[in-house]
Amino acid sequence: MSEIRNQLKSQSLEAVVPSSFNEVGGRVFPDEPSINDQTTLNQIVASWAAVHVPAFGNPIGQSSQTVSKAGAAGEAEVEVLTATKSEVYRVQAIAVSNSGGAAEVICRVLIGDCPLTIDLTAGPSTSQPFPLTQPVFVDLNSPLKFAVTTGTGTDATLIVNAIKVSQ
Repeated sequence: MSEIRNQLKSQSLEAVVPSSFNEVGGRVFPDEPSINDQTTLNQIVASWAAVHVPAFGNPIGQSSQTVSKAGAAGEAEVEVLTATKSEVYRVQAIAVSNSGGAAEVICRVLIGDCPLTIDLTAGPSTSQPFPLTQPVFVDLNSPLKFAVTTGTGTDATLIVNAIKVSQ
């Protein structure tokens, strides 16, 4: 049994994260004794990819979901879509819905702490989609969240459709 396989034998493929390979494998030098470890590492990475990215970074069938969260008062940020562990979502659609009948709501939508838009606006009793002009991905370190900057926070609901590309 190779040294790498021996060190990883107590972990399941679900528990292994990509940084584990670097921690266990360290640097790999192309000398005769390392060939067995390189082959083992290649097999482990291929097994991990088969579990976590079965579509090679493309959408994973039957993994899409639509989530929605109501806004909060006082420009407080609300997490709408959060990934866990090795999950990565590709956001397919974003819209804000305003259930209030009197005033418009203006929202700031963020990926992590980076603004995606600062002025997503929905009039009274309407919904407004946000046009995505580039791929938007959400992972454990970069949740999709929003805050209502103008209007009544609890009148706004952010609706997001996303599909997994890594699980």
